[in-house]
Amino acid sequence: MDLLIAAAVTLFLVLILAFKKPWQNSARRAQGLAQLKSLRQLLEHLQQHRGLSTGYLGGDHSLKPKLEQTRATIRTNLNGLDATSLVEHERWVSFTDHWSRLERTALSLPVSDNLKQHNQLIANLLQLIEDIAARYQLLFLSHPGDGVGTLWRELLYTTEWLGQARALGTGIAAAGNSTGVERIRLSFLCERIQALSAVAHNTLQSQNQGGLGSLQEASRTVSTLLSVIETEFLSEAAPKLPASAYFDQASQTISAQFAVVDEMLRMLQGRYQA
Repeated sequence: MDLLIAAAVTLFLVLILAFKKPWQNSARRAQGLAQLKSLRQLLEHLQQHRGLSTGYLGGDHSLKPKLEQTRATIRTNLNGLDATSLVEHERWVSFTDHWSRLERTALSLPVSDNLKQHNQLIANLLQLIEDIAARYQLLFLSHPGDGVGTLWRELLYTTEWLGQARALGTGIAAAGNSTGVERIRLSFLCERIQALSAVAHNTLQSQNQGGLGSLQEASRTVSTLLSVIETEFLSEAAPKLPASAYFDQASQTISAQFAVVDEMLRMLQGRYQA
């Protein structure tokens, strides 16, 4: 009799756990998605800060108001994220320490050092985003290759290569000339953008069966920007395009990639909405 009771209790507990686990996973993934959404916004604004500060250091001081506005937005982003469990993440602590120092010194650095510091800072943030996606079981949802991992890797890294090309080109346009080293670097970035964006867009197109309406615009804007870079920067040592105009053109392309990110985040949040 005691064995029967024990078996019944055990079965009851197993059933509770079986029904409880999906809810726990959904709630946990919803929490992770909220963090990732905030980190995605921070990423975009840090990339903007890199481009604007590089243009300012290159000599276009008309970018200063946009730069100050972007800094204020980053402070708002950070204040919102400090209230989350990210404060216990070692990579996040390292990131916030680095940003606090870079924010104070960015406009007194040589252009190349400013770019290097921003690139390192953002590389750390991208790794943090992938860490968070892994922690909340969001690297894939049903099987490896279902498109979700592409969101955190190829797609976000496409925005980063674009962001580096925006910053470098804005600095060149502000200075009114470029070095051979800068043109080589920009050419390398264009190759990375073309290759990685194709992988990201094609993978997402196939996995979502055309359900992402923002993909076509994302691909179109990449092609347009690469053409502008070839004409204005790679074919000429002295670009004619004003720094602010190039920054805005590149920003439209980056925004189109983030529109895909946001569309996927909305789809995922709808799936795990409590």
